[in-house]
Amino acid sequence: MRILLTGGTGGLGRELVRAAEGAGHTVRVASRRACPADAPPAREWARMDVETGDGVRDALAGVDAVIHAASDPRRHAVVDVRGTRALADAAREVGTPHLVYVSIVGIDGIPLAYYRSKREAERIVEGVGVPHSILRITQFHSLVDAMLAGFARVPLLFPVPTSFRFQSCATSEAADRLVRAAEAGPGGRLTDFGGPEVLTLGEMARAWKAARGIGRPTLPLPVPGGLAAAFRAGRNTLQAEGGERGTVRWEDWLRAPSADAAS
Repeated sequence: MRILLTGGTGGLGRELVRAAEGAGHTVRVASRRACPADAPPAREWARMDVETGDGVRDALAGVDAVIHAASDPRRHAVVDVRGTRALADAAREVGTPHLVYVSIVGIDGIPLAYYRSKREAERIVEGVGVPHSILRITQFHSLVDAMLAGFARVPLLFPVPTSFRFQSCATSEAADRLVRAAEAGPGGRLTDFGGPEVLTLGEMARAWKAARGIGRPTLPLPVPGGLAAAFRAGRNTLQAEGGERGTVRWEDWLRAPSADAAS
């Protein structure tokens, strides 16, 4: 199978390359940048820009599936909405058999502009008329790691919204699941994927400080508003018994984060 990966140079993208090539597939990485000199000869490279649509049709030529992982929380209206529209329209025109869209668990119930754009991108994929799969994934361990590192920049104390809840997962396991989705063929909205455990951010911070050798006391940070209430309620986690769970726990990942990068 030949798989086109958008966002193939990001944290998730690099894990997708590993997972797809490890499963024996031919990978075509889509990027605005030129192919790096040290890229393996068997790896294909496509210059394309989802924002402008430049190179999208050429990048899709001859592929069996697309895993659309390109995303930008800061420029979501352009990258996630407009870019997904450009990719989906081109996929319909060239007859790409299977478009796999990477989404986020809980976007229906969390009042965040980025999440509204992700939901709009889902609707685009659902309505454009191409065979598709949509996989919602919880936050990555690496994202929580980066978040806590940001809080740690505050001197003397460690201010954290301790009551927020997460069910973070390893980027590597999410990538493996996405490649399996591409292999399985179009499935529409798939079962959500997340980590093996639900933890408060206070619990995650305690393990993080121990792993990073930080002794400053944690200061519970009260955060008002609907967005904070949604994270306190765990709307970003798998609901009840639903969803598929990975196996890499937060504390295990802290001991050996391997190749996972902030995503």
